[in-house]
Amino acid sequence: MNTIRSKHLIPVVSLCLMAGLVAIPAAAEGPNMVVPEKVKDVGTVAQGDVVEVDFSIVNEGTDALQVKAVRPTCGCTVADYDKEVAAGGTGAIKAKLDTKDFSGPISKSILIMTNDPREPTVSVVIKADVRPYVEVLPRPLIRFNAVQSEPMTQKVVVVPTENDRAFAVTGITPSVPFLKASSRKLSGDELVAGKPDTQYEVSLALADDAPVGPVSANLLITTDHPKAKEINVKVYGVVRSLVHVTPSQVQFGSVDAAAKPGRNLIVVNNRTGDAALDVTGVTLDDSAFEAKVATIEEGRRFQVTVNVKEDAPAGAHDATLTLTTTDPEFPEMTVPVKASIK
Repeated sequence: MNTIRSKHLIPVVSLCLMAGLVAIPAAAEGPNMVVPEKVKDVGTVAQGDVVEVDFSIVNEGTDALQVKAVRPTCGCTVADYDKEVAAGGTGAIKAKLDTKDFSGPISKSILIMTNDPREPTVSVVIKADVRPYVEVLPRPLIRFNAVQSEPMTQKVVVVPTENDRAFAVTGITPSVPFLKASSRKLSGDELVAGKPDTQYEVSLALADDAPVGPVSANLLITTDHPKAKEINVKVYGVVRSLVHVTPSQVQFGSVDAAAKPGRNLIVVNNRTGDAALDVTGVTLDDSAFEAKVATIEEGRRFQVTVNVKEDAPAGAHDATLTLTTTDPEFPEMTVPVKASIK
């Protein structure tokens, strides 16, 4: 009986050994990078923390793996990485994720470039859910569309995310001098519902001498919270002139006088309320041009049409168009007019 069992056992064992031999893959020719874990999810992270993440890289090839470059996306930095990994060896990419400018779920990638002929570039990803200790409501962003010298106030509320954490706003610093900011503690019916009772309203206003044009600034809010000593609020907006003329100059380029070419300007009264404006006159200091005014919206918008006269002399013309208005601060406005007349 034992002999019979042995006869049957030998071929079975042989088959198992053969199967095992077949299952062992041969090392790839040349370098061959394998990343065992391409996505690292670090879970919930406090805003402002710097998270350190290591990615392992395995060389399953027959030649040395050369790591040519490692390029992280915004918010990530690569502290160090192995520039060469021997055949059969393991290296590492050491990365850091700075969460100070992020909030909510984020995903940041790092591109690894090597001499692997089959897959020369591989992306790895760091995921996190960034939660601030102190949040800005409705969001850490202020946008405005203001008129020069007229009142403009925007408000946000600063509140802790932990119910048992009391804190105070200790300072507010705008990054440009023409933005003015202040804060006050809220109470009673002023409080944002569903949030801890320690809340501060931060108000942002525009100084009377704010320059006309786009605004891109930052509002730095400092607190005595041990985990949120500084909070940044982005500020974007535009300051419009009380009376605006667009375009700021008239360019005809090279034109034929016989065609009587024309260009249009728009005059806009940006004052709020019932303050009306009228364009009472338009003149040019060069007889090669003529102009007329048409009302688009009474007291608010006007169109000025400038034409080259049919009998205008040839040559380069550099003129000035003068508008007179009923606005007390802009009684006269000038616009350059240029043309090369054939």
